[in-house]
Amino acid sequence: MSGNEHNEHYVVTARKWRPLTFKEVVGQDHIATTLRNAMLTGRVHHAYLFTGPRGVGKTTSARIVAKALNCLNPGPDAEPCNSCASCNDIMDGRSIDVIEIDGASNNSVEDIRKLRENSRYPPVHGKYKLYIIDEVHMLSTSAFNALLKTLEEPPPHLMFIFATTEVHKVPATILSRCQRFDFRRMEIETIVGQLKKIAEGEGISIDEESLIAIARKADGSMRDSQSIFDQVRAFCGNTIIAADVHDALHLIDTEFFFRISRAIREKHVAEMFAIAREVIVKGYDIQECLNGLLEHFRNILSVQATGSTSLIESSASYLQRYEQEATLFSQAEMLRLMHIVTTTEHGLKFAAQPGVRLELALTQMASLDSIIEISEVLQSLRGEHGSEPKPISTPEKKTPDIINAFAQKVFEKKEEGTQSTISPEPPKKSSLTVDILNRWDEFIDSTSSILQFALNTVEPRIENDTLFIHTELSFTFEQLKTNAEALKSSLLSFYGIEIEVQLVIGNEGVNQGMKKSIFESIAPQESHAQNGGLGIIGSMPSQLEAIEQARPTVKEKDLSEVEKTLVKNFGAREIPKR
Repeated sequence: MSGNEHNEHYVVTARKWRPLTFKEVVGQDHIATTLRNAMLTGRVHHAYLFTGPRGVGKTTSARIVAKALNCLNPGPDAEPCNSCASCNDIMDGRSIDVIEIDGASNNSVEDIRKLRENSRYPPVHGKYKLYIIDEVHMLSTSAFNALLKTLEEPPPHLMFIFATTEVHKVPATILSRCQRFDFRRMEIETIVGQLKKIAEGEGISIDEESLIAIARKADGSMRDSQSIFDQVRAFCGNTIIAADVHDALHLIDTEFFFRISRAIREKHVAEMFAIAREVIVKGYDIQECLNGLLEHFRNILSVQATGSTSLIESSASYLQRYEQEATLFSQAEMLRLMHIVTTTEHGLKFAAQPGVRLELALTQMASLDSIIEISEVLQSLRGEHGSEPKPISTPEKKTPDIINAFAQKVFEKKEEGTQSTISPEPPKKSSLTVDILNRWDEFIDSTSSILQFALNTVEPRIENDTLFIHTELSFTFEQLKTNAEALKSSLLSFYGIEIEVQLVIGNEGVNQGMKKSIFESIAPQESHAQNGGLGIIGSMPSQLEAIEQARPTVKEKDLSEVEKTLVKNFGAREIPKR
């Protein structure tokens, strides 16, 4: 067979696999069942309005209705036989009883007047004379008005089926005279199932990821998916793999978006510039890239919120990846990232340099600090029945930058005037001193998040085989005091020896001559008994004392459990209304 002869017999997939019965209609079971039951009971309306997105079966269903009504040998379930003369004429488009009209090109009042004149004559072969008007919203106002009278009081042999993608443009006077059916947008699973059936019937090998990519590209349209399938088949032949589909359709694959989220976790700004460059060099649509990234973040958020991947439209391998990815981010971080994407999308419409906008968005994502939920902080502070506080799980970064910056300011302040408040004359460092102080940062990283929070703002010193932990902050002091047992346990676990610990709180007003009296002002034995073995040495800063004395008294019985926790652990106070 020559190439020309082969082309003459070629039929596109959308036409070749068009449904011929109600049972074959995919994804619109609610409509097929209603229409079939109407025919079985003889309660057929004289005017139907089929509305919905493009390529979901509106015109196809209209033709099946026409065949079923005029079929010479209908089945017991009201399905057309598709073999009688009437069915064949309708399928071939030569029936004189079923007339299809394009509303876009026959939209004048004169066209409707001709229709009204012809509609008076009864059908030649079948039971009904049926007009199928596609894109009916394109009719002019005068044409709609001319149709009203016939539509309201049609002869018994006349039926109308209107199809439209923009039902809001159809006048209310027309809508009120029709029985309306809303066709659904096709789901990914429905399209994939139909394409798989077509591929098997055509002898084509195609993997699941390719089917999903085609279905996603079709955006809910079965007809579009079949047209894309033909395009991919022409590019790949009878063996279709995902990589070839992405090349044929110039799509951004899912792995690309996982690469972005990995760069965000690793705070890899340079990688973000490389990714943005790749998008521009390969000619990907930046808007499509942002849309895909937004859906990627949405998929992660859906797993975090629901605990399952049931709401994700992707292959099985990527579903497992999304489950893993969801554990590496918090919901708050996902919402922040999605907000950046949507803001960039909006600004892209007016941007003179879209590539720069993309770079800005990606680098901003890679520069965000981690988030700790206040509820997690409270839960960790509260603990359960005096047990060790529950660690806060924050991916990659254990201490937020704002905490580190705050601690750095505290250290600088200590170096100016308070570093010497622990000991008048620092003793000679022993091996124990060197070991504890040199590994102090490692020790902090090994502790729970609540201890990390407090220990990042203290200064450790060793004197006479005793670890003095010095802080100027009453909040830090109270945190370490409350979690004394956890601190001792962490020290023993990390260093392998029991370490005597003294908590020291002081202020800038403490000088060399006052240090001894401070150490002697509180008996270590009493402190040990009250604080789980931790000695407490020091005096409250004069400014902090003034603040504490100025606080209004709050009756504990009037506070909720959360408020009590805030007062106890954060030093919260009630601010009177002015």
